[in-house]
Amino acid sequence: MTRPPYPLILLMLLTGFALRIIGVVGESPPGVAHDEVAHWLIDRAILDDGRHAVYFTEAYGHEAGYHYLEAAFLFLLGDNLLALRLPAAFSGLLGIAVTYTLAKRLFGRRVALLAAGLLAVLFWPVFYGRLALRAISLPVVAGLSAIYWWRAWPHNKAMALKKFAVPWAWILAGFLAGLSLYTYLAARAVPIFYALFMMYLVGGQRRALKGRWRGVMWLTAVFLLTASPLFYYLQTHPGAEFRVAEVSAPLDALLAGDPLPVLQNGLKLAGMFGVVGDPLWREGVPSVPVFEPLLAIMFYGGVMLSIRRWRDGRYAFILLWLLVSLAPSLVTVNAPSHIRSVNALVVVSIFPALFIHNFLELSTDFPQLSTKLVKVVLTILAFTFFLRYGVRTVYLLFNVWPVGGDVPFVWQSAFAEVATYLDASEATAVALAGWSPETMDSPSMTLLRQHNDTPISHFQPQEGTLIIPPSKRILRPSDLPLDAYWEAQLSVWGAEVIESRRMTQYTLPSMPAVTPHFPVNALFGRELLFLGYDLDTHLITYWQVTAVPTSARRLFIHTLDAHGNQLADAYAFDTADPQSLWFPHWQPGDLILQKHEIPMPLADVAHIRLGWFDPYTCDPGPCQNIPTGADEPFLLLSVNDKR
Repeated sequence: MTRPPYPLILLMLLTGFALRIIGVVGESPPGVAHDEVAHWLIDRAILDDGRHAVYFTEAYGHEAGYHYLEAAFLFLLGDNLLALRLPAAFSGLLGIAVTYTLAKRLFGRRVALLAAGLLAVLFWPVFYGRLALRAISLPVVAGLSAIYWWRAWPHNKAMALKKFAVPWAWILAGFLAGLSLYTYLAARAVPIFYALFMMYLVGGQRRALKGRWRGVMWLTAVFLLTASPLFYYLQTHPGAEFRVAEVSAPLDALLAGDPLPVLQNGLKLAGMFGVVGDPLWREGVPSVPVFEPLLAIMFYGGVMLSIRRWRDGRYAFILLWLLVSLAPSLVTVNAPSHIRSVNALVVVSIFPALFIHNFLELSTDFPQLSTKLVKVVLTILAFTFFLRYGVRTVYLLFNVWPVGGDVPFVWQSAFAEVATYLDASEATAVALAGWSPETMDSPSMTLLRQHNDTPISHFQPQEGTLIIPPSKRILRPSDLPLDAYWEAQLSVWGAEVIESRRMTQYTLPSMPAVTPHFPVNALFGRELLFLGYDLDTHLITYWQVTAVPTSARRLFIHTLDAHGNQLADAYAFDTADPQSLWFPHWQPGDLILQKHEIPMPLADVAHIRLGWFDPYTCDPGPCQNIPTGADEPFLLLSVNDKR
């Protein structure tokens, strides 16, 4: 009996794990993306609020399964990026083991070693094994289902079920196929695969299927039982998956009688493995194919070999798995999409391995060839591919991808630099400009920082806002400028400006003396003191935080005519945008300075109605205003006598 190649297996797993974990925080990815933050927020809802579901509607809709795994890691290791990304790394590692086990059962140990070794170092699976996204869990769960299918259906002999035996392998295959639907949207192709493969068996291997029909029925029943909670939820909440409608234009065109977009996607997917890959930086390095030319030829050769041997159920299985796994990208936009084709990782490396293995068999067909020589040459070739693709992946991961295209923006590298600065500084508080202070900026900084001691007050400078904290220190990403009015004011106030690679810092020598032309001093909810306002070509309002707000706050400003009729609203903290929320991250002592555009000639305006409300009370309405100290729902500012 041949001794199992444990050293080779260990080498593959250790290499695969190193590629998925080294520099996963701070280097590649260069920060944290909003999609990853959205994962974390759902995980925290599970841990903090006890919220449980089969499908979470946040962030365009998420199947729940992977979130419980992430929540377990966060519970054990705390709120940090390493804990959030470790489940993906381990899923990638398990994916190597799944491919090895499946390939060994179908085609033997040599093919399994070649396939698993390639999967360990290939850029595509390594990339998704470093991101806190749920997609990488799909090939693990679905691949385990495939393994149990082949445990229940050995390819080398028929195995009829005993009349009263419990067919555990069939049951596990069905359970895991159903469970895969709770990982990622592309798993909807898994039941399609099994349905098509059973049709193949009915058409070509009916005699073999006849002895196993009870097992197939068990698999189907367990699959339906496992998947039924998700099916029921989606049927009773038809709006939960609105993201599907946003990306399904090729499918919609096909259903309308126009197959051209799907055919074009098909050509792109065919070329993904050796010509041009995924076009988006957020999915890897654009246009870089899965394989380089030599291995691409071997991949396509393995596909052709499988087509030639399609009557053998093993080859039909992996070929159909590949094709069905590409279907989610086939019928959606931005093809070829690596993330929507992620379930192909179960078998993608088996095809070049089969091609190489087929060459090893040449020595049995041509006696003049030395079996030993062929094995030595191809072993050297296999190790060359292993090293070459390992080096290629490292180069793409650390030298090309982190600085390319929109990667620094999507992964918020500027915030990562801010976090590093705050962890090393002794700042007591800072104000931080960002693109989404109302939703993602605060949790992004929580994940990026090693220490959470420095309070951060977030604001959006493109809305004409500036916050000056008591520490007199303001930070912003260098590619997110302040409003020109406040940039000029900071210069007048003597701010020292320090620019680094991705971050710009302003430090004031002292708190500016705020002297509005029209002082007011009205307190809203014992939280926000309205100091007064200036009125010229713009309306400038001055606020000071007196206490941390108890919930989200939004400012409203209405312009009124002389008869009290409303002329315009929602041009500050847009009430028409349900995402424009200001969460309670402001600190006592913060100065909030706001420049408001007035969308009509000032001569037409008699009064300005100004106040704050809690946006969470607006659905269903009416919105609950934050009362003033005089218990009024708003202030009414006269314009005519102020000009």
